[in-house]
Amino acid sequence: MRDVNAGAEVRWAKAAARAEGVTDLGIGAAVRRYFLVVFPSIIAVALVLGFVLAAVWTGPEQNLLRSGIHLGLLLAGIALLIIGLIYGNKKVGPLVQPRRMGVMVGLTADEAKHVRRQVLTGKPTDPEKLTVLRGAAVQIREGLAKQLLTTPGSLALLCGQAVSRGITSVLDVVMVLLLLALTVLLGFIARQFQRTGTFLSSTRF
Repeated sequence: MRDVNAGAEVRWAKAAARAEGVTDLGIGAAVRRYFLVVFPSIIAVALVLGFVLAAVWTGPEQNLLRSGIHLGLLLAGIALLIIGLIYGNKKVGPLVQPRRMGVMVGLTADEAKHVRRQVLTGKPTDPEKLTVLRGAAVQIREGLAKQLLTTPGSLALLCGQAVSRGITSVLDVVMVLLLLALTVLLGFIARQFQRTGTFLSSTRF
């Protein structure tokens, strides 16, 4: 038992050393700027281009509105995936300082779950592990932010396909269900992102 406790103490001490000083320098502001400025700009430009392409390529027997929205959403999806990835790496990543390996690397699965539970579910915070919890929260927040930036691209691509195909087969029903599942997932990611911010604010030294 003493060896087990000693091993746990060593793991937590190493995690605390990795977490020391790890700080969120404004991830929330960067994500808000993306969704208030970059995201709507991409959607607007993509839809305009989509309708221009539809006007050029669509035959008289085809629906210009449907084709324009379809092409616009496909262009938006591709652009959102690429730009979201770049924005996450260039604008969000540098806001976590200093750059270190994962705080929870080396902790057991149960210990890592214990950390995530306190950060993401509002469970009572263990004051003795606060340095580890805050460092992990910042790194979790970075990962969630990058997911928030790229997931809308997949949603736009699926929406484009749904608009183009309609619901005419089992495959189309599956696509709609996948679209709904991805929407729920995006909401879940956004909720967890908000919780990391709440945790960091409530545990600020």
